[in-house]
Amino acid sequence: MIRRTRFAAFVCGLILATGAMAAPTVREEPMDFGKAGGARYTLQRAGAPDVRYVVSRPAHKAPLVLFVQGSGCIPPFVGLGTPNRYSTVFNLIPLAQQGDYAVMVVDKPGQPDAPPQAPPGVATGCPAAFNTAFSYDSWLDTLRAALRHALALPWVDGSRVLVFGVSEGAVMAAGLARAEPAVTHVAMIGGTGTSQLFDFAANAYHAGGSDEEIQARLADIDATVDAINADPRSTDKFAWGHTYLRWSTFFAHAPGEDLVQSKARVWLASGMRDTSVPIVSTEVAYARLRALGRDVTFRRVARANHGLVAEGGSFADVQKDYDAIMAWFARR
Repeated sequence: MIRRTRFAAFVCGLILATGAMAAPTVREEPMDFGKAGGARYTLQRAGAPDVRYVVSRPAHKAPLVLFVQGSGCIPPFVGLGTPNRYSTVFNLIPLAQQGDYAVMVVDKPGQPDAPPQAPPGVATGCPAAFNTAFSYDSWLDTLRAALRHALALPWVDGSRVLVFGVSEGAVMAAGLARAEPAVTHVAMIGGTGTSQLFDFAANAYHAGGSDEEIQARLADIDATVDAINADPRSTDKFAWGHTYLRWSTFFAHAPGEDLVQSKARVWLASGMRDTSVPIVSTEVAYARLRALGRDVTFRRVARANHGLVAEGGSFADVQKDYDAIMAWFARR
């Protein structure tokens, strides 16, 4: 009995010591949002990459809104520490300045501090450190670590959490809602509802032409996917602007099914002329959620593109959609 007690005490001590070692070292830097304050946190984790995120600090305890940016490696903030600083995440700064929410955004794994000299939305111009680190799994792990840390902040009301994802970020918003029960609301802008591989196939049909032309486009997609599947962990081979690692890990996930497995209320918004993520893909997720009786709203924006900008319209119209999402979150 004595030996068993001593052994149990030893195991408990080992678990406590391991837990203490696993706890991240946290660095906090003040962050100025203009009309609101905030902080930039760096979580230094033993045996894992650092996690860095920014969160506003309202004057009272407030619900949390997490923005998840689209594809590529453009940082969510540019020019920090200079008079020319700005955010690349639409509506983040104005929402933080309102003071009704704690608003946060997370750096991607390996995120550079300056925008790459390359077209936005792709990773071909991103540094090797980013492309080596970035996958669905590493991004989800980073988001989970940041969210859990933010939920423990004294000014955050963890009973209401909105994850607001755009394009690739919509995929991650659905995955995060499945992985973290604390997520109560998900807003997906221009997000696929099935898988990104389905989106390629749907766009091949939508491009039109003869059956033979469509078959040729589908054959090209299949050939590229075969190459990715033959070397799925490669970070120096690229297809469609991203590494094989990125594609192989994202192809494995269907956001619509992630939403089914979550408990979150859902808002979907897609441009009806989106040429990146066909709206029919989002319709699949909507139909699945509706059939299950879930709380889901779908805003189909007429004549609008991937960013919800309608033909002849402006970002003022997009702002109305973002405002509608926040009104939805506020009343639920």
